[in-house]
Amino acid sequence: MVRSRVVFRCSRWNCCVFGQTESRPANRGKVVLSRQFIEVPRSRIEGLLAAFPKLTDSNTQHTTVETDNVRYVYQPLDELYMVLITNKQSNILQDIDSLHLFAQLVTSICKTLDEREISRNAFDLLSAFDEVIALGYRENLSLAQIRTFLEMESHEERIQEIIARNKEFEASEERKRKAKQLDLQRKEAQRAQRSMGGGMGGMGGMGGMGGMGGMGGGTPRTPSFPSYAAPAAPRPAPSMGGYDSYEAEKKKTFAAPKGKGMQLGKKKAGGAFDKLRQELGPEAEESAPLMSSTPTHNAVASPPRQSFSADHNPITILINEVIEAGITKDGSVKSYEIKGDLALRITDASLSKIRLDVAIEDSHGAVFKTHPNVDKAQFNSSKAIQPKALNKPFPANGQALEVLRWRHAVKGDVDSSDLPISFTVWFNRGSGSEYTLTVEYELQNQDDELRDVTVSIPFVTAEPTITSVDEVYEVNGDTIDWSISRIDRDNASGAFEIEGVADDESELFPMNVRFAKETPVINVDVTRVSLVEEGEDVDFSKTSKSTGEFTIE
Repeated sequence: MVRSRVVFRCSRWNCCVFGQTESRPANRGKVVLSRQFIEVPRSRIEGLLAAFPKLTDSNTQHTTVETDNVRYVYQPLDELYMVLITNKQSNILQDIDSLHLFAQLVTSICKTLDEREISRNAFDLLSAFDEVIALGYRENLSLAQIRTFLEMESHEERIQEIIARNKEFEASEERKRKAKQLDLQRKEAQRAQRSMGGGMGGMGGMGGMGGMGGMGGGTPRTPSFPSYAAPAAPRPAPSMGGYDSYEAEKKKTFAAPKGKGMQLGKKKAGGAFDKLRQELGPEAEESAPLMSSTPTHNAVASPPRQSFSADHNPITILINEVIEAGITKDGSVKSYEIKGDLALRITDASLSKIRLDVAIEDSHGAVFKTHPNVDKAQFNSSKAIQPKALNKPFPANGQALEVLRWRHAVKGDVDSSDLPISFTVWFNRGSGSEYTLTVEYELQNQDDELRDVTVSIPFVTAEPTITSVDEVYEVNGDTIDWSISRIDRDNASGAFEIEGVADDESELFPMNVRFAKETPVINVDVTRVSLVEEGEDVDFSKTSKSTGEFTIE
């Protein structure tokens, strides 16, 4: 029984991909990819390909086969074969070195070593092969240099891309800022217009009553009222019916305040209207529909403060936590520290005298410090943050102000289970300067969830080869960044393995680990924001961020 295999044939004058399956008799295979570096007739290539499977022997340990004119040098790759075909006068050591370089190119370009993946990346493979062999002769290039040539990256181009992205980001932020500013101006104009409309409505009612006061003896007649045009209406009302509809619309839109607040003209307007009704007698009942008897204070009274704060949140709470740790390669913890702060950003000066009710579920022994302008005694007694003196409220300049900080530092021995995630590094020295490095992680709390985890591994002598083909990584300068999008209960552990050449183990250290955590370790939260003097609740927005920065030495 012959095992299934695909053959890459890469030569100083020819390169092919050859496939052989168990269903094909007499060791015949299929060509997947072929590349010639010098002019060779197609019939000659097909003849060499047809002869190679018959020359191989699975029982021998040799990786070279010679015929009268050519030499086959091959290397197995899982179920594949990388084959180099040269003439018999070529340097066998150089052929073997070229063969290993081709194998590294295939494993770095193709995620899996199967026929479908090779066909999908055929163009990239051919381009890489052309970088190695030129006119049948080997170029003195390393794997890192070939990858650089294939990427065709430019430092100046990358800088221009960064500048363009920054400009786009700044333009987007400027648009958001202007849109927010226009929204604030529009809402302020609406509030001013509403209060002005209520005041004018009260004045119009008083003017109408003054005109009716001039009636004396004679035949009673229906009083005439001057027409009134609402400021918010597109055109003036032609009659008192328009005035009634305006008053009814105002009663729909604005309800009378249920709590405290200024109420203008309630007692005076009501008394004057009742007195006028008594003087008019029965005719007042007939003309009553011409004027609403609803007190004008319903339309004039300003709405509660929190009703407009729901449209936009002029108060923003920013909670930030940074987890720092120093870890040795065997997983023991050298240092562990948690730092955090709570910042306040206010954009409305009328909301600068506020109180923040803070909830701390588990402080883990952290030390809390308040801003000098914060009432420290109030925080120690009731975990509330408010200005120490009301004549010095919080600034409302739109800039974030840190009002609370906390720090938790562990001295002495620390158990790795106290960390959100632990790492262990295994370093195995091979022959000469070769090595194999494995980085292993394990989530300590199964209920935690980490996002955007990046492990940066430095290298000095030469760029390592990634043997963990299923992992996501990126080479940035002199570091390899291993990226893990999410670590949770379903992905609680994993490993990343590389192979390379290094003069000393210290070239691969220190490693840097960065991640984002869904829930902070020290859970500090703001449950309520209220005005200090009035005691009214105020709407606010809140963002919380927890990040980790570990160093493996």
